[in-house]
Amino acid sequence: MPRTAGPVRLAELARAIGLVVEGDGSLEIHGFASLGQAREDELVFVRDRAHQPALAASRARAVVAPPGLAVAGRSALRSPRPAHDFSRLMQTFLPATRPPAGIAPGAHVDPSAVVDPSASIAPGASVGAGSRIGARSVVAPNATIGARVRVGEDGWIHAGVVVREDCELGDRVVLQPGVVVGSDGFGLVADAEGRPVAMAHRGRVVIEDDVEIGANTTIDRATLDETRIRRGAKIDNLVQIAHNCDIGEDALIVAQTGLSGGTIVGAGAIVMAQAGTTGHLRIGDRAFVGARAGLHHDVADGERVFGSPAMEERTWHRAMAGLKRLPELLRRVRRIEQRLDLRTDRAEPAQADPGDPVPFRRDSGPD
Repeated sequence: MPRTAGPVRLAELARAIGLVVEGDGSLEIHGFASLGQAREDELVFVRDRAHQPALAASRARAVVAPPGLAVAGRSALRSPRPAHDFSRLMQTFLPATRPPAGIAPGAHVDPSAVVDPSASIAPGASVGAGSRIGARSVVAPNATIGARVRVGEDGWIHAGVVVREDCELGDRVVLQPGVVVGSDGFGLVADAEGRPVAMAHRGRVVIEDDVEIGANTTIDRATLDETRIRRGAKIDNLVQIAHNCDIGEDALIVAQTGLSGGTIVGAGAIVMAQAGTTGHLRIGDRAFVGARAGLHHDVADGERVFGSPAMEERTWHRAMAGLKRLPELLRRVRRIEQRLDLRTDRAEPAQADPGDPVPFRRDSGPD
């Protein structure tokens, strides 16, 4: 339950992000909390009517809520996007602690690197030759920025991140701890004796503005050209993006997904957890790929696919419904087989002529 530095009146919160107060605007807010853990002086939010019972049980006296949603006598900030505006308020009144500007003792910055005076380079961080760090960007402890890397403004490179040589990051890029950008892809070719050897990778990774990448995600450099993550894309923890992939604007890729080389993900597409693709296919704009889906073919714009192998949503639902009935269907098939066996037995002559063809039986087969 994070607490603000001091009391803030509800009306001041509303003015900060352009919301309308319904109720007591003079109410003092001391922090932000979830419905179940809130104190009386803390602000909460609800998305829709499904959360009304939890709100009714909450001690909070103020809530960010959609227009028209009953709030049981509480003061409210009315918002069409309650979760988003609640987050904006926390960013305004509980800003993240930033390290002081400058290069800290214990950081290693190559003499040829250019670091904006307002940027922060933490102890243990390394910035390679010819690299540029933009205004107000933070390079946290033990992060490694390779040679000739460009980091834009207002970025945050968290602890343990590795950005290898020649890669480029736009403005407001956030890399959570352990992200690796620009590692060689898993491209293998056969040598003269047929043994697998690594293909040389001399491309790079370009990450555009407003991209956020979760902890321990890896993004491989292209073989020759670019692996590109386009503006506003959001990538979860533990995702593998292979060489030469192209991730569209505002796309969402959820944890433990693996994209093979050359995969294209369209603008606004959503790829859920543990999905996987074969290489060189396209997931269309605004498409939806369900959790654990296995893609072996392109997905059209706006199409929704589920399952492995992936199939269109209605087909998948029918298949899942059929799967639930599989034990019953197997029992019915066995009963039918038993009846057919009885009829076959009755139809066989008592003494077959050796020249007659052998009647077909269910258990017949090659010797």
